[in-house]
Amino acid sequence: MTQDLPELGLFDVIFLRNVMIYFSQDVKRQVLKHLMKRLRPDGYLVIGHSETLNGLETGMRAVVPSIYQMP
Repeated sequence: MTQDLPELGLFDVIFLRNVMIYFSQDVKRQVLKHLMKRLRPDGYLVIGHSETLNGLETGMRAVVPSIYQMP
C-alpha cells in the first residue's frame, strides 16, 4: 500500500468486514493507520467476526467483539 486514500472526509463508521484476514500483520498496521485518519473522534471501525485487532497498537477501544471505537 504505497498510495494514500483520496480525500473523502471523515467518517462516523467504517465497515471493513472479512478483509484483513488475508493480510499480514504489517499490512494490517498500514491499513489501520490510514483508516484511523479517516474516522471521527468517537467513530467506529467494524470488522468481521473472524478478525481481530489483537497485537496491533491502535489505541482504539473494543466495544464488543469486532467493533472498535476511536478515542
